[in-house]
Order: sequence, then structure tokens, then C-alpha cells
Amino acid sequence: MKAQALCDFLGTVPLFASLTEQERKEIAGLMLHKRVKKRDILFYEGKSCTAIYLLKQGTVKVYKITEDGREQIVNVLHTGDMFPHVGVFGGGVYPATAEALEDASLYFINVKELTALLTGNPSLCLRLLQVLEAKILELQRRLSDVLSRDMKEKIINTLLSLARSKGKEEAGGYSLEMELTHQDFADMVGTTRETVSRIISQLKKDGFIEFNAHRIWIRHS
Repeated sequence: MKAQALCDFLGTVPLFASLTEQERKEIAGLMLHKRVKKRDILFYEGKSCTAIYLLKQGTVKVYKITEDGREQIVNVLHTGDMFPHVGVFGGGVYPATAEALEDASLYFINVKELTALLTGNPSLCLRLLQVLEAKILELQRRLSDVLSRDMKEKIINTLLSLARSKGKEEAGGYSLEMELTHQDFADMVGTTRETVSRIISQLKKDGFIEFNAHRIWIRHS
């Protein structure tokens, strides 16, 4: 992507939308581009955080490994998402592992270079903190759902959360284009693939959702 096109793309990203064009050009000048294949690992949990990523196209899952060796998906990222949400200000390790759910196109910035940029740009620091706060609140709500609801409610609320934040509203519901298997979804809500398949089959029969590997539609609650 040419410099001006990248600058225009940054203007569509919530983190950078409030910045001036000159500020976005400065950020674009630090960004490098890379393409990854489905199931490629971008970084591993516990490794030194050396780069921050911005997803241009595709879908990425972020997960942790539980004590019994299972994947626990903590987030699914889409176009315009910046990650991880810690380590932005330098130091530390990646809090989870990031894996491409499909072929993806990304930009990344070296953490040291980003830290230097933030040091001289208070408006960007403030905007970044606002975005991080919103992300933390979203993750807290998701964790509350996982801890306090039965499995059917967890699945419905997780689907609604994904569709509202990343999908498109259409007549009667929300549509979300993404690759998400029953196993991926089971890892998000902390249950087995068989349980997810059973509940989703019932929700399909009830006309509450349409669900396949590439698209989710869920009726307004």
C-alpha cells in the first residue's frame, strides 16, 4: 500500500481517526507490511513483546493455554484492530498467542519506535488510552458472561457481542463474515465442541441464528 493510501486507511481506524493527516503520515512512515497464511502464528504467549500489529484484512484469534492444556480464546480480531493491548508503551511480554484464522494482511510497528513516537505525541497517547480502556471493559463484560451465565446464555451473548462489535446490522439481526469453527467457538466460551454443536443446532432450529464456517447471522435479542 502506498504512503497516502496507508494514511487514508489509518483514518478509518478508531485509534488514529482523530489525529491530523500529518500525524497519521508520521505513523505510516514507521509501519511495515506483512502477509500471513491461515494458522500462522504471529507471536507466542510469554515471548518478549517487540512489535504491535494492525490488522488490515483477515481474522486473527488471540488465545491462552489453560493449565490442562486447552486453548481459551480471549478475542477474535478483524480489520482495523490493533493488538496486543499491552506492551504498547514498551517492555513486557505478549500476554497471549495470536494465530491467523484465515490468510491475512497486517502492518506492524517496532515497539521501541512506537514508544518514541508516543513520547512526543500527547494526543496519540490520550487516544490510545481511550481505545485500550474500551477494549478492557469489553473483555471484562465477556469474562463476566463466562463466569455468571449458563452455557446457552454464554453462547448467545458471545455471538451477540461479536456481531454487534464486528458485524453489520441488517433486517432483523446482525451479520458477521468470519471463519469460526465450532471448536474455535468452544474455546471462546470454555466448553466442548460437542456442547457448542448441540446448542447451535437448537438455536438454528429456533430460527435464532444461522451459523457456518464463514458467516454468522443472529437475530436481534
